[in-house]
Amino acid sequence: IMYYILTADKLERTATWQAKLPSGKNGSGPIGHLKEVIMEDSLGINEELDRRINYLVESYHDEWAEVVKDPARRAKFKQFANTDETIGKDDMIEFIDMRGQTRPADWPKDGEPQTNWKAPSNDIFSNSEKSWVEVGKVSDFSANVGTPILYGSSQLAVFNNAQRGEWYATQNMCPHKQAFVLSQGILGDAAGAPKVACPLHKKTFSLDSGEEMGEGELNILTFPILVEGDKIMVQLPAEQEVDAILGTQGLRVLKTDCIDVTEDAIKIPPRGATVLQAKASNKK
Repeated sequence: IMYYILTADKLERTATWQAKLPSGKNGSGPIGHLKEVIMEDSLGINEELDRRINYLVESYHDEWAEVVKDPARRAKFKQFANTDETIGKDDMIEFIDMRGQTRPADWPKDGEPQTNWKAPSNDIFSNSEKSWVEVGKVSDFSANVGTPILYGSSQLAVFNNAQRGEWYATQNMCPHKQAFVLSQGILGDAAGAPKVACPLHKKTFSLDSGEEMGEGELNILTFPILVEGDKIMVQLPAEQEVDAILGTQGLRVLKTDCIDVTEDAIKIPPRGATVLQAKASNKK
């Protein structure tokens, strides 16, 4: 194993590596060469190989096990930064059975229900009574990425844009396909305006106004945020009001009869349909 580690290219499969080895004596091929190196020590390196493999075994440690045992590091992998509560995957998207296995339901085709979500209006909470809510400490939010928080049953996203020295708070649900993923999006800027790109279909939204950048007409809800000492504060209406618009259960993706692949929907023909019926269905 150590001979392979020291001589193979990065990510090179063992079969490819073995085929590139020189031939052994008397035309015995790469396998003969390995036998001579490992069993006969033809290169005089076995002692070094043993030393290296022993060091590798003795110094090995399970990085994930160390994270699990360390409360501070484990906390970085909580579903929500501000609570130990969790929301199960079944509460966000319906799972269906396919050949005895479960998988997420297909996203609906663009333009169908559960796509291109829009809030009732951009100022839906303009007349609501609001309060400053502590959602965590500065240390709870890693730099230059988003972090999800839970408010009632609504998933929000807090962005610590350390490169700009700015903070933002938005809904966590991308309106395009109602997926709760904006906190995993890529931060950036367009002509100096801060933005986040959805990790699924790259829909891009202004973190200031919530408007979709480019030619799209979608938008996300944004909320005032401030840093007060070590506290991160977000100005929010009552939980019931936010849940009425952004509550997870109300935005759950349900089963559809379409498969959306790179935004081209392919109709699934009913069971028992003939090949010609299936082709005709997809031409509609």
